[in-house]
Amino acid sequence: MYADFEYGMKVSLDGEFGIIIKSELDKPNFYGRICWDTDKELDFEDWHGLFGSFINQGGEIVSENYHFRFINDDGSKKACL
Repeated sequence: MYADFEYGMKVSLDGEFGIIIKSELDKPNFYGRICWDTDKELDFEDWHGLFGSFINQGGEIVSENYHFRFINDDGSKKACL
């Protein structure tokens, strides 16, 4: 069982899927920024320090084998085909 977000963790909330990316804050091992797998250019959400709340609201950790539709595993957008 996880106690906090980890870099590269794949998550889901309310039918959306995303990945935990590196923080823009200058703090090592401080994760919680989610890049959601949508077709929007910038679709980020900040859950820093709110892992318990994320889980309580129905958030889930999904398989590391989950394949995103619009983003890569580092949160970057996939190239248009």
